[in-house]
Amino acid sequence: MDVHTRRLRHFMALAETLHFTRAAEKLYVSQQGLSRSITELEHDVGVPLFTRTTRAVELTDAGTAFLRAARQALTALDSGVEDAHRAHSKMTGVLRIGFFAASALELTPLIISEFRAHHPSVSPRIESYDLTDPSCGLRSGETDVAFLRLPIDLTDLNTEVLFTEPLVVGMTTSHPLAAQSSVCLSDLQDQVISAPSTDDARWRAFWTLRDLGVDEDNLPRIGRETATMDEELDNVAAGLTLSVSVSSMNRFARRASLVYRMLEQVPGSELCIGWRGRPTPLVEAFVAVAQKVRNEHADLVARIESGDQD
Repeated sequence: MDVHTRRLRHFMALAETLHFTRAAEKLYVSQQGLSRSITELEHDVGVPLFTRTTRAVELTDAGTAFLRAARQALTALDSGVEDAHRAHSKMTGVLRIGFFAASALELTPLIISEFRAHHPSVSPRIESYDLTDPSCGLRSGETDVAFLRLPIDLTDLNTEVLFTEPLVVGMTTSHPLAAQSSVCLSDLQDQVISAPSTDDARWRAFWTLRDLGVDEDNLPRIGRETATMDEELDNVAAGLTLSVSVSSMNRFARRASLVYRMLEQVPGSELCIGWRGRPTPLVEAFVAVAQKVRNEHADLVARIESGDQD
């Protein structure tokens, strides 16, 4: 027999009020729904639990016996849920968090602050990585969870996407394309772009536009490889290359000599929380907090996804 807790709570409410209308109001359900739930419970148990007349509702002897067991079962279940929450809130240890450039942008400090507030006995340790390791320590096992820019070529990778940010092209203010409000692939055909110095072929292909299914002759040429964001920006500022980046660069890596123009008709960059294999309780807690922060700041996420560079 598989008795749902919802039906048990419906039974308890009716047993305490002995009135379908009052019980339904207490449960915020319709009288028809409550009546159906009780009928299904009696079918599961195999005996009548109530006698019903046009004037009254009363417990049968079987219903009285079942009421004692139902109270014990729900009390034990509620106690178990409370114990689980207490154990969850008392989690301790160190959570190693991989971090890359601006990571989750304005959401990052909100996520870290919320996590620390909910789990004060856990010590978050931020580990910073450059362009050579887009997995932000997950590949080597140096981190437990990380802020990632997809795609990543990594086995057993699990992700929770927080937002998708438009791509932009970075260039000097004197570059001919800087006069345009946006650029497209055809504008970049004779240009040179920088490439991240990484062994992750999928990640490199995304940031050099090699994963778009476009003939190589119609794509910008790949210039210098760069290991850090500062190195990439230095090359752009020197007029040696353009860079494919995200729209938030104008907020988090602003340089007076550089401008960013939206790259049209190209998929954006997915920013996610990533971890490998089965998550630990600490990782699960961090992902849950990140989801909560994302959902509570929908306006901020919408601004990020719109590509607002101010």
